[in-house]
Amino acid sequence: FLNETFGFAPKTGWQLDPFGHSATQAALLSAEVGFTGLVFGRIDYQDREQRLRSRAPEFVWRASPSLGNSTQIFTGLSGSFDGVYSPPPGFQFDVLSDDTPIQDDPRLGDYNVKSRVDDFVAAALWQASVSRGSNIMFTMGTDFLFESALEDFEPMDKIIKYVNQDGRVAARYSLAEEYVAAKAQE
Repeated sequence: FLNETFGFAPKTGWQLDPFGHSATQAALLSAEVGFTGLVFGRIDYQDREQRLRSRAPEFVWRASPSLGNSTQIFTGLSGSFDGVYSPPPGFQFDVLSDDTPIQDDPRLGDYNVKSRVDDFVAAALWQASVSRGSNIMFTMGTDFLFESALEDFEPMDKIIKYVNQDGRVAARYSLAEEYVAAKAQE
C-alpha cells in the first residue's frame, strides 16, 4: 500500500508495545515485507537482564535455519533498556511529567544546564556500556504522554544543544532506520 500510494517502502519497523515475539514474525518482516531492521519496546525481564549482562540488546534475529539468511533481521530494544520504550530516567518532558526541566537562563536560581547534561551523558554512557558499538538510541515519550509537542520538543532541543556543546557524547534527532543503518556500519 505505501509503495503503491506514496512510492515509499519502509525498511525498519518499530513495535512499541508487543507482548511476545515469534520466529514467524522475523521471517515475515524480513523476507516478506523487506525490513532490514526491527526495534521493539517490551521484552521479558529475564531475557532483558541476560541481554544487558552479555551486551546484546541488539542482535540478528534468525527466524529459521532452514530458511537461511533471507529471514534474518537486525533487531534491538528501544528506549532506555528498561523493558519498555521510555526515555532515560529524568528526561520525560511532558505536561504530565514531574521530571526536572532544563532551566538555561543563568539569571534564575534554578539554572541547571550542567547537571541536566551530566545526567543525560551518564544515561548515554550507561546504555553504551551494555550494548555494542558506538551508536545508541533513546526513544523519547511513552504511554499516555507526549500530549504537547512544545512541552516535549523544546526541552529536547535544549538537551541536544547543550549535550553537543559539552562534547562527551553526540546527540541528535534520528529515525529508527538511520539507527539501524549506523549499527550495520559498526
